[in-house]
Amino acid sequence: MHMQSPGCPDCGIPLGPPPPARCTRCRLPLTGPDAFALWQVTGELSALDARRQWLAQRHAELLAALRARREAPAEIPVAASAGAPAIVPVSGPAARELSAPSARTALLIVGGVLVVVAAVVFTVVSWGRLGIGGRAAVLLALTACALALPRPLRRRQLTATAETSAAVGLALVLLDGYAARQAGLGGLDRVGAAGYWAVLTALTAVGAAGYGWWQRLRLPLPVGLLMARLPALLGTAALGGTTEDYATAVIATAAVDFAVLYALTARDTAGQAGFRERVGGERAATTLVTVARAVAGGWALLGGALAVGYAVVAPSPAAVVRAWVPLGLLVLLGTVLCRGFRALPFALRAGAEGVAAVAVIVAVGAGLRYVTPPGWAVVGYAAPAALIAAWAAVSCARSGRWAKPATGGPTGGPFAPPSRVAAALGELAAASTALLLTGVVVLPELAHALIRPVAHGVALWGGGHPPRWSWQLAAAPLVVLWLSAAVLAAMAGLRARAVGDGDRHPDRLANALRNAQALTAVPAVLLLPVALGLPYAWVLAAAVVASVAVAVDVVRRPDAALLPRLLVLAATGALALLWSSADRAAVLAVWGTFAASAAVLAHVLSATASPPAVRTTARVAGAFAVLALGVEAVASGATAGLPRHVTAFAVLAVAVTAAGAAAAWHRMPGRGQVSTAVEGAGYALAAIAIALTALHPDALSLALAVTGVAGLAVALRPDRRRAALVGTGLLIASSWVRLALAGVSSPEAYTLPITAAALVVGHRRRTGTPGTGSWPAYGAGLSATMLPGLAAMWSDENWVRPLLLGAAALLVTVVGVRARLQAPLVVGGGVLVLVGLHELAPTVVQVFGLLPRWVPVAAAGLLLLLLGATYEKRIDEARRLRDTVRSMT
Repeated sequence: MHMQSPGCPDCGIPLGPPPPARCTRCRLPLTGPDAFALWQVTGELSALDARRQWLAQRHAELLAALRARREAPAEIPVAASAGAPAIVPVSGPAARELSAPSARTALLIVGGVLVVVAAVVFTVVSWGRLGIGGRAAVLLALTACALALPRPLRRRQLTATAETSAAVGLALVLLDGYAARQAGLGGLDRVGAAGYWAVLTALTAVGAAGYGWWQRLRLPLPVGLLMARLPALLGTAALGGTTEDYATAVIATAAVDFAVLYALTARDTAGQAGFRERVGGERAATTLVTVARAVAGGWALLGGALAVGYAVVAPSPAAVVRAWVPLGLLVLLGTVLCRGFRALPFALRAGAEGVAAVAVIVAVGAGLRYVTPPGWAVVGYAAPAALIAAWAAVSCARSGRWAKPATGGPTGGPFAPPSRVAAALGELAAASTALLLTGVVVLPELAHALIRPVAHGVALWGGGHPPRWSWQLAAAPLVVLWLSAAVLAAMAGLRARAVGDGDRHPDRLANALRNAQALTAVPAVLLLPVALGLPYAWVLAAAVVASVAVAVDVVRRPDAALLPRLLVLAATGALALLWSSADRAAVLAVWGTFAASAAVLAHVLSATASPPAVRTTARVAGAFAVLALGVEAVASGATAGLPRHVTAFAVLAVAVTAAGAAAAWHRMPGRGQVSTAVEGAGYALAAIAIALTALHPDALSLALAVTGVAGLAVALRPDRRRAALVGTGLLIASSWVRLALAGVSSPEAYTLPITAAALVVGHRRRTGTPGTGSWPAYGAGLSATMLPGLAAMWSDENWVRPLLLGAAALLVTVVGVRARLQAPLVVGGGVLVLVGLHELAPTVVQVFGLLPRWVPVAAAGLLLLLLGATYEKRIDEARRLRDTVRSMT
């Protein structure tokens, strides 16, 4: 059964009423299930095209009708068509960009600022023109009026104006204090500036808060809160305090803030209702409490930062003791907030306990800094951090916070009080962060110890004569690393115990902790012999033995906790390989051992029905075994003093062997993916080998020939038929290099016979084997002559070769278009374009020499603008061209 079609689905030629079995032009089969499905898809596409044309016509009609009504009055309603939303014209005055409350607020703010500026100018400039009585009368009258106006304004529902008046009054109070001291009233000019302003700001802060509470205004309360930051700092400055004194003052101010907040919020229901009524409603009360908490918390953090910074750099034990005062106050404040301030959110309570934990760590570490030996100061901070982190992890596990939630609550234990849980989490986060920071401090020393053999190996393999070197590491950085690994191990164990069996109930946090523990434990263990002063060979042997032992364990138990062991295997193996670079014999021994181990690992893991992770490990191991043998070949050649182009053939031998091994493994059941990885690694080594011979044409020609023959051998596999193209291309490239070495200036005489034979063979293969593409049939034959001729054309000043080559390319292109073959079209068209560029290049250079230099730049800019404006259209055309070329055989 066939559906009617306007023509052949491929070439479009009209077909008769009974469609033939094959198209008369393109020989496309038109019978069978696939042809029937193609007819169906073609019919549906035709229907979709017709529907789209109708919709486009309807769209144009509706758009034309609406354009005709474009000048209609806005008040005339336009009826909506069925199924479409109605378009309602908007009439009336223009939309306002600013609401009435916003405009009022802006006017009040600007007006209040102008009044305050005027008062400042009056006080500073015109103060001296009035007597003492006039001065006092003017300022007191202005201040009294500004502070008295809010009550009558609130009665008239002018709340915003009342707030502005109160703000102006509070600003005038500070201005009164400034004026009084400048005038020397009551001997105030003899009082120190810092002490005077400390008392004045304290009184103003208390007065502003009381005034706002009494008048039930919103603005004076946060003004008093912010102004309360200044008295302690100014008082400390008046007393000549040091950094720890400023830190104590700041933390004490934050403690007072939290105490006031506790007094206001820790009330019964009636008290809380009264507080909300005083400050202007529930929303205003919530905002005020949130702002107060943020300000107090930020102030506490600022004081803690000052105290911590001073304690870390304290120059003497006495200074450390003085730094314990603000640190102790910070510990007390954090503990009280976490365990006694129930109105705080859970996250803030945990953060407060974390700050207290940091203060304890810094206090202990600063004290131990003057007791421990030189170089061990960082351990003084890492040790308390590790202890607190371990204790906090135990507390989290006991509280059930780490257990997986089920219906109704956690399953790992009973609920603990929120304060205890918050304290445990805060301490755990803070101590872990502090321990991480100590690790960052010792990281440069650890990194130097890890890469010290590599630096020596670079000088060794670079061809020079490296000096004698020593491998040393201080004990303190290693202790920090061991503490980190121990804490991670404890956390991983507690987490795994809390959530149950990790195999049946996988947990991301437990897995992440185990992985981090594995990555931290590897350098901690392998650098221990370095810290103990053992010889280089012993350290390297320990790393190799550890890596091989982990590989054996993975082979024996491939399904049990695979990822942590793979991380340990990768880390130990990478360190062993890097460290082996410091000695030539070590490189040969270690890379050979690891190549054999990886091959065994890939063979064993690929032989069993394992999960995807195990199969991925087998593929990576197989590819690494091949690459390791390649490195072994390079190292062997360098050790024997062979040139690079000679060593390349050893690498090429490894690549060929890998291709053979991949073919052998491919025939084994379940090892196809491993064979693909091994084959890909072999291809990479082959490319490296060819690159090593690039500067030696003789060796390059031989390497290309060997690789081409190997490619043809790979093509014997049924699933690698396309490798014949690569092999043929490599052989052709080898012949080109050989012709260049022989000084041949006319390669066509040598390549034309090969081209003729290749085209004949390809044509017979295409006609005898249905489904053969144009590239396997004609690609090698066309390239054999055209590409060498193209290369010779650029060095030939005669006109004969470009003419003949262009004519041949034009003929090949026309044949490709006529026969709808991809290979002749691409090869002929590309060569024809390059021939045209070759002939046009002198003219272009001459024209560019005559034009001003700005013309090419301007032309390029205009071209980019044009391409950008028509980007979508050009992309669509390029896609159609790509689809047309791909549709060819």
